[in-house]
Amino acid sequence: MKGHKDTIYKTVYQYNQIPIAAADMERLQEIARDCREVKNYVYDRFGGIRSLPKLYPGYTVQNEMTRSGLRERLGLPAVYFYLSIFDALGDIKSQWARAKSRIEKNIRSNPNLTQEDRHYLRFVMKQSRCFESVLAGGKPDLSGSWKEGYEAVRAGVDTRRLDQYLRRQVRRHLDRPHTDAADGFPAAPKGYRYADHGIYLTMKESRRRLFIPLTDNNRYKTQIYVCLYPDEGRITLNIPIEVRQRHPAGYEGEIGLAVGLKCMFVTDQGRIYGGSYLEYQSALTDYIRESLSRRRRNARSNPGTKKYSAKKARLEAAMHAYVNAEINRMLETERPGVLYVPKLPAVSKAGVNKKVNATLSMWQRGFVKNRLNQKCRERSVELVEVFGKGISTQCSVCGAEGRKEKERFFCAACGAELPERQNTACNVLNRGRALREERDSDRTDEGH
Repeated sequence: MKGHKDTIYKTVYQYNQIPIAAADMERLQEIARDCREVKNYVYDRFGGIRSLPKLYPGYTVQNEMTRSGLRERLGLPAVYFYLSIFDALGDIKSQWARAKSRIEKNIRSNPNLTQEDRHYLRFVMKQSRCFESVLAGGKPDLSGSWKEGYEAVRAGVDTRRLDQYLRRQVRRHLDRPHTDAADGFPAAPKGYRYADHGIYLTMKESRRRLFIPLTDNNRYKTQIYVCLYPDEGRITLNIPIEVRQRHPAGYEGEIGLAVGLKCMFVTDQGRIYGGSYLEYQSALTDYIRESLSRRRRNARSNPGTKKYSAKKARLEAAMHAYVNAEINRMLETERPGVLYVPKLPAVSKAGVNKKVNATLSMWQRGFVKNRLNQKCRERSVELVEVFGKGISTQCSVCGAEGRKEKERFFCAACGAELPERQNTACNVLNRGRALREERDSDRTDEGH
């Protein structure tokens, strides 16, 4: 499909073969804490509006961090120090992207803005030097076609009012990142070496490496991320690998999906995938609730967490395997070109009983969403999220408000009657198509 890359990244995992000694785990945790300090330093120093020109491509930040003396004070190897800097820069850029997305949404929906106002604001946000100058309160210094374009879009609009509006929006929506987590750190290829059926990791001590035996003998030459689990004496190596993206024949058309806890997916045609998902989620939730209750009652005589963690891991693995299998089955059966899903709201407690509330709060919808996104990318399927508010109570035939009763949807306005989840999936499809038409119309307007 147009716009998709030919390769994508997947994450593979490696595990330590034997428990890591407490002293060695402390050395790894010290690196993780130092990396956290580096990231927070970058967040505080370069996360604001004034540092926006320094973020791309980021070498200015790297040079300033080198001169700061922070690495020497921490005694952190360069293979960890500079990766932490660029990880922090990535987080800051993501915050800017999210802020811009919210601002663009407000620009579209603000009734006090004319079409000319919107053209001007979109131009400013698109042109980086122009955007930076406006946020700093100055006049953009542009040349060539960009200068001509700026003069064209600013004609007939109140630039002072619009620039102030844009600055207010940025202040309202831009969040400065911060992290308290020290549960892992990135490592460049120069920071590790595979040998002896394990991996040697660079330590803070000069010319010292920590050897960790691994459960497999695979070897990689890429940036990795070391996840630490000190309570369990283990680590996980997260390794991104590049794989070719598939473009299977016959993947075309559009479908809408209703996403839920009782069953994972229902299509706009009423087909169900992941109908047993709640059984897997409930088994995991019930085990955690019962185990935690027993642990609280017998805190003093608790023998440890090894047995609890092992069974919890088995239940999670079974659920994850089921999710992967059902997503594969759905994609191979439906073979969509475009897949629409609703943006799910924050989990709220149902107020029925503690068991229902616990199941809702532990619903691993983030894992489901990530796996769906990954598998769509592998097959070049476009995944589009649509606005989800009121999507289950709206009639997919006429758009009027209806009622739900015993998993059926009824519309008094047009007489429509169909399964509740299928009605939701049809609304997802309708909103997805409307969103694409709106975006195509905006691109056409910008082209003129």
